[in-house]
Amino acid sequence: MDYENSRRFINAFIDIESVLEKTVKSTHHMPFYQLVDTAAQIDPFVQDIAVELKEYADLRNAIVHERIDDRPIAEPHYDVVKRLEKIRDLLESPPIAAEYFLRDVVTCELTELLSDAAVKMLKNAFSKLPVYDGQRFVGLLTAEAITYWLADRFLEEEKPFKQEQVSSVLKYIDQPDNHYFIAPTCSLFEILRVFDDYRHQGKRLQAILVSSDGSKTGELLGIITNFDLPLIYHIIEGP
Repeated sequence: MDYENSRRFINAFIDIESVLEKTVKSTHHMPFYQLVDTAAQIDPFVQDIAVELKEYADLRNAIVHERIDDRPIAEPHYDVVKRLEKIRDLLESPPIAAEYFLRDVVTCELTELLSDAAVKMLKNAFSKLPVYDGQRFVGLLTAEAITYWLADRFLEEEKPFKQEQVSSVLKYIDQPDNHYFIAPTCSLFEILRVFDDYRHQGKRLQAILVSSDGSKTGELLGIITNFDLPLIYHIIEGP
């Protein structure tokens, strides 16, 4: 047996340990479990895989320290090696929003006719549109808000629907903070964390908006919605 899997496993583990030390800015040796726990407070990806990393540390100890006739008593499976190397690659070069989610974003103006905005949503199969007042972001128009507005209009005396502007609907958004801005350099792990944070607060995040500087005043460069989550999980967990 050439112990190729063991060699690759140990090399990947050493690389991961080095990345974690840089993450916590460690100036002295730190036990691996402690290193993981400290890094987990900084890096959301490490927090998600902390238990997994500790299990790999136990396997590393068995490979390195437990031997019979100078041979390791454990040889990791190929899939385990591939997984650890995947983790190493993700830690060394985290995937960021700019790699996958920069694209032209369809928007609408605050004074735009609602009918025109609705047609944009229909033609593009969108359920939400960023709303701007000139260069200023003012909110996220959603299909739900249009539905609530329409139901309210049925209760009012008849008015010409086609003359209504987008601004008329924004007050029907039940959660004004239904969006979140990030910079293009934001990691996919942090993006998942933002969606999770909203869920834990009992809120629904309609969209993450990518702007040039991560603020609502920056140039809009992309949009990420719940429909993009499977792609993010595939990038992180895929082969």
